[in-house]
Amino acid sequence: MKRNLRYSIIIILTFLFAAFGKRIIELLIIIPFTSTYSKIVYSYLWWIIPTIIVLGLLFNYKNIFKNTGLDKGIIIGFLFAVITVSPMFISSAIIGKIDENLDITSLIHKTIIAGFTEEYFFRGFLFGILFRKLAWGFIPAASIGALIFGLGHFYQGSTLIETTSIFLVTSMGAVWFSWLYIEWDNNLWIPIFLHTFMNLSWILFEVSQNAMGGVYTNIFRIITIALTIIITIYYHKKAGLKITNNNLIFNKNNS
Repeated sequence: MKRNLRYSIIIILTFLFAAFGKRIIELLIIIPFTSTYSKIVYSYLWWIIPTIIVLGLLFNYKNIFKNTGLDKGIIIGFLFAVITVSPMFISSAIIGKIDENLDITSLIHKTIIAGFTEEYFFRGFLFGILFRKLAWGFIPAASIGALIFGLGHFYQGSTLIETTSIFLVTSMGAVWFSWLYIEWDNNLWIPIFLHTFMNLSWILFEVSQNAMGGVYTNIFRIITIALTIIITIYYHKKAGLKITNNNLIFNKNNS
């Protein structure tokens, strides 16, 4: 129990350091970047390097892929995302139009890089370790990440109502990603590819300026979410779902 508490504090402090350390440094030091690409890499290394170091020290470096869910089936994650996000792609292609001002660096940044690093950081590291390794229940483990994930999208809102809506949408999305991650046998590639393809459907086509979306985009986003839930429940109906009343508050079956 004392070990779990001590490790939990270390994980949360590491997360906060990785999330906000860059901003604190930038208040003290002006760092010149030679390109947009180098700035992107620098920003995300703040998330990756500290968390890898801590995971290695706490749980052994050879277990990092296993403990974050990156050792699971990448093909399953890809196919699941392609099938479930297809309604969003089709609707975006019909409703919107390809963004002519979109450059390849921005596209890669907001889809592949953002999808991978955000899911690794929020789901694989923060939520995953707290829930899978340190006996946190699903609700508290998912909530702490959802809160910070939602706050991280505040910049997209221009009014109080819009900002609040974006916060609620992204927070609920974080909980949904966490649920899928666990139900698919701790496969982090499920939320990684979902996150990536959902972002791609918004960015490739001009349909919405923020995470809240418009009426039509939200209709098809709901369809995508419903598909992921239906497929997940159907696929695992024999073995049973992993998130139950027994691990909502405390997870006694942590590995």
